[in-house]
Amino acid sequence: MKRLLISLLTIIPFLASAQDFEVAPVRVHFNASPGESQSRTVTVKNHSSRRETVTLRLQDFLIQRQGQMEILPAGSTRNSIASWVNLNPSFLTLEPNEAKTIQINLQAPNDNFTSKWGILSFSASTEQTAFSADRGVQAGLSLSGRIDIYLFYNPAASEPGRVEVSNLVETKNGAASERHFAVNVDNYGERITTGKVFLIASNIDTGFEKRYRTVDVLVYPQTTRTIELSIPKDLPPGRYSFAAILDYQGSTSLKGTQTSVIVD
Repeated sequence: MKRLLISLLTIIPFLASAQDFEVAPVRVHFNASPGESQSRTVTVKNHSSRRETVTLRLQDFLIQRQGQMEILPAGSTRNSIASWVNLNPSFLTLEPNEAKTIQINLQAPNDNFTSKWGILSFSASTEQTAFSADRGVQAGLSLSGRIDIYLFYNPAASEPGRVEVSNLVETKNGAASERHFAVNVDNYGERITTGKVFLIASNIDTGFEKRYRTVDVLVYPQTTRTIELSIPKDLPPGRYSFAAILDYQGSTSLKGTQTSVIVD
């Protein structure tokens, strides 16, 4: 099966609806403790004037260093949620303007404290009559759209783990009217971790400091993300120390890394 590599930015506009049906919510979170079960519901609504059959399929995904998403078959990654969940029902038939719910049941093993995640795809097929069905379409169905929603599991009882920030460098990416930096955020733990990264510029000679806007980050277990940061070219000339500061969920202290820059 071919692997699909796409940007996160390209998928966001298609999460809420696809042609004539919609799915909500588009992100489903589980936080059961190991050994416990938990259920969530998702609603599917048919906005069209015809009957729709919606089928469900689980898939895996990985996030690459630059934030790109790689979609993979279910069960192919160490953090796949596919074997932990079951769907009831596994397909739906919806009359015009009808809404139904899917129950997603998760069973967390007793001895596993790692985060899990995956994609649940909803594919709608329009039922055709004998007169309208194409000869190449099997069983009188034609694909009319797909919506992907995201499933996440973070065990309630697990430790936040260790996340570090490192290798802050100035880059030449982006607009000439700004200064651009890149920094690595490394998640050495087993939890999906959310955090915030921001830059502080400190003039080495005068002690002047300026803090810049915060960027939200999400880092998956045992992975590294390269975060792009940009700031206006508004600093007076001088010798500066730039520090990238990381504040992440569950941590009691801030993490940082720095580099020196001459501002002309």
